[in-house]
Amino acid sequence: MATIIDVAKLAGVSKTTVSRYLNGNDIGHMSDETRKRIIAAIKELDFNPSDIARSLKRKSTNVIGIVINDMTNPFFLNMIQGIETELKGTGYNFLICNSDMDIKLEIGCLKMLEQKQIDGIIVIGLNMSVSHIKELNIKIPIVLLERDAGDSNLDSVRIDNRSGSYEAVKHLIDRGHKKIAHISGPRLSTIAIERHDAYIECLTDYEIDLNPQYIVKGNYKMESGYESMKLLMELQDKPTAVFCANDNMALGALRYLIEKNISVPGEIALVGYDDIPVAQMVTPALTTVRQPVMELSMTATRLLLKRINTKDSENYESQSIVMESDLIIRKSS
Repeated sequence: MATIIDVAKLAGVSKTTVSRYLNGNDIGHMSDETRKRIIAAIKELDFNPSDIARSLKRKSTNVIGIVINDMTNPFFLNMIQGIETELKGTGYNFLICNSDMDIKLEIGCLKMLEQKQIDGIIVIGLNMSVSHIKELNIKIPIVLLERDAGDSNLDSVRIDNRSGSYEAVKHLIDRGHKKIAHISGPRLSTIAIERHDAYIECLTDYEIDLNPQYIVKGNYKMESGYESMKLLMELQDKPTAVFCANDNMALGALRYLIEKNISVPGEIALVGYDDIPVAQMVTPALTTVRQPVMELSMTATRLLLKRINTKDSENYESQSIVMESDLIIRKSS
């Protein structure tokens, strides 16, 4: 394997000169002839400079880390697309680490990314408490996406989950439903808790009795939506409407209803959350709460790059950005 010394010998220049070229510091310090000799030597030797080695010298890897809690969720994958879009033309790449809704894995991801000396981290849907992430004492910038940063000095970008969920349940009440069930996300998830609490708040505000049997815990995956709907349909006193904490579970619930020839929305109305692309492709099309996913993820990326490039990090004032959602009414309700 060729080294920078081999390139220098073949090009007839010093190691420092080759290093200057590789680091982009050749403009104004190197003749065109010297530059051509170095390029020719690199091609002849098939030399691949170590990005990590070069980055250590300039204390930057031009890589950001992304910690995501569910790689199978299309909504989170759309967020990664937004991050990628915002990074285009910046010279930054990204490294993804999946925590799979496991706090221990989440901690492991954060520590691993810090050890790789990346420039910053975006955490999508943080599972652990914000105080815990402070205790980890990660030395690189972190932005929380889809999570409130509390009293920490972390930047955060999130949706107003409570208002979006409240509007979804209110929509079902406006359609005449009083037996409204909720397929929640895992209680580990702050997002799931906010949507669950908004469901209860809305029923309380409209003086609708809460039936504990109507609350079934899912895990954001399609299979849990299927199984949760099965449980609800086996109740003696069945609900007439269901609010699901995300579209994945709503699609699983819809699959169960279609298999059992249960009319949607004739016998039971269904509402999801996120508005993933497939939500409008199924039959009946899914009523859901739309989040500005691209705007959320692109804003989070801009905040991270801003903090990375801020020299006076100690006096940096963190930002907490909250965006609004929209209820998208389709045939399922």
